[in-house]
Amino acid sequence: MPIYLMSLMRIPRVVRLRLEKIQRDFLWGGGALEKRPHLVNWDVVRSHKMKGGLGIRNFSILNRALLCKWSWRFAAERDSFWKLVISSKYGEEEGGWISCEVREGYGVGLWKEIRKEGVLLFKNVSFTVRDGRRVKFWKDIWCGNTPFVRLFLLCLPLQFPKMRGSFNDWELEAVVSLLSVLQGKRLNVGMEDRVVWNASKNGSFSVKSLYNTLDSGGAVPFPWRIIWSPCVPTKVGFFAWEASWGKVLTQDHLKRRGWSLANRCFLCCDDEETINHILIHCPKAKIRSVGRFGGQPPFVYFGRCGKLEIG
Repeated sequence: MPIYLMSLMRIPRVVRLRLEKIQRDFLWGGGALEKRPHLVNWDVVRSHKMKGGLGIRNFSILNRALLCKWSWRFAAERDSFWKLVISSKYGEEEGGWISCEVREGYGVGLWKEIRKEGVLLFKNVSFTVRDGRRVKFWKDIWCGNTPFVRLFLLCLPLQFPKMRGSFNDWELEAVVSLLSVLQGKRLNVGMEDRVVWNASKNGSFSVKSLYNTLDSGGAVPFPWRIIWSPCVPTKVGFFAWEASWGKVLTQDHLKRRGWSLANRCFLCCDDEETINHILIHCPKAKIRSVGRFGGQPPFVYFGRCGKLEIG
């Protein structure tokens, strides 16, 4: 499915599952007429290389990030013709950063799904105040990392035009705290307020930055710099990646999959064939390693070639 279509509509679940199946079959070989084992969990495969995966994009997350790009453009582009059309049809919420929620008969259009994902976008933005016309003083994040409605909840009933008479002690303390935060803030007349994307250094939105934010699962210790070193051929790196997860089709792995066979190392014929035995402990493999890599295990050799430290 072209990326452009994924940026306009939510990809149907059936289509997404079909595309993922095509990816899995391509990665592991086989297809509709040939069944080959998928050795590593697909969620692991789709994670970043630093986290032990192959960096294959998650279609669901990518689709959401692409849809959010339109919400960003709606907030950042002031006079675009397409924005004027959307605004005239659905209206704008206060400040004009986002359109009104699409309801009832309007729900058949493309903008409904885009508007839904816009809520996700605005969880990661803040605002730069210039003339102060578009930023909501209490609800928007424009000073610090928290909206004032949470920091100074006690001040809400005391909005300044309504302040009359004396304060209670707790009210006075809240007002003093608010005024100290506002000290030094100035408006720049003639310059419009600006929306800032917090997940990038320059404040501009990118699909990649949102994708990484949504895909920020817990990192696991993984020797990705050694495995994916530029000095290592991709095919060798892929084998090392499989071996790191213990998913090479050795005889012990085949037996766990239901194969009936005698498990013996074909090199030394003494111990069972496991991934650790074949690559590390087998005396015959060590002899081959000495002859080929000057006495160093293959992973150490690759690491030194890439000038990388080995943990």
